[in-house]
Amino acid sequence: MLHPHPQAASASAGAASDPRAVGFTRTDALLALMVLLWGVNFIVVKAALGVFAPLSFNAVRFSIAAIAVVAVAWVSGSRRPAAALLPRLAALGILGNTCYQLAFIEGIARTRAGNAALLMAAVPVQTAVIGHFRGHERLRGRDVAGLALSCAGVAAIVLGSGREVGFGATVTGDLLVFAATVCWSLYTIGTKPLADALGSIAATAWTMAIGAVPLVLVAVPAVLAQEWRAVTPAAWGAVVFSSLGALVVGYLIWYHGVRRLGASRTAFFSNFTPVVALLAAWALLGEVPTLWQGLGAAGIFGGIGLTRT
Repeated sequence: MLHPHPQAASASAGAASDPRAVGFTRTDALLALMVLLWGVNFIVVKAALGVFAPLSFNAVRFSIAAIAVVAVAWVSGSRRPAAALLPRLAALGILGNTCYQLAFIEGIARTRAGNAALLMAAVPVQTAVIGHFRGHERLRGRDVAGLALSCAGVAAIVLGSGREVGFGATVTGDLLVFAATVCWSLYTIGTKPLADALGSIAATAWTMAIGAVPLVLVAVPAVLAQEWRAVTPAAWGAVVFSSLGALVVGYLIWYHGVRRLGASRTAFFSNFTPVVALLAAWALLGEVPTLWQGLGAAGIFGGIGLTRT
């Protein structure tokens, strides 16, 4: 159990974010590490799903991640949230973990990889627009330009990869992936006050632990049907990396970024993930990037640069 602190909500005054911070900061470096973990995770998960059923893989990795992040919160002395915050923590935990993961996995299974990659590039746009209209963060002209350049870069990487892209025949999968992007955008916006009030570690621990429960329950049939004897040491290694690296470390950094830079500027970094996945595939799988993919990567870097100056 996390340490109680009846005045948790008042902590935001001492932990205010600085959404106008510019230049390369320690938070930017941490977000770069997060993107590296998430980019490599694409390849790791792809390999693991050759052994695991998707739902059983998610159930195992989220169980490990939830236990680990709660342990980190307990060791770090994170305070227990006030009772008034629990409904919001529960709602965001289910939205950003359960709903997002189920919609994304089921959507990926029903659409093309290229479609999914293009749709996921909507996350920074949605987050920025929602945050702007809710009055959380004001978009500058250079922020809008950075968003446009970054999204164009993602499109160039996807289209330059030779992946098949086509909307219409895969409408169910496309809608599920789009629903996942909406879940993540709303989750990102909603967690900002929680990260301010509780700190990034406690907010991550509570939302992940709560969201993991229904995710595991939904996956019970898949877990029972899983052929556990066929799971190789390499596949278990993928589970450990995906749970402790991509989920625990990645989510902690994401929350820290939302707290320090604001939701919109943190969400911009998610468009770096295709660049890392591209470079990882080049190094590990021998997939040489095309000219269009190189230009796309440059566009993403340029777009982030505009938002951070």
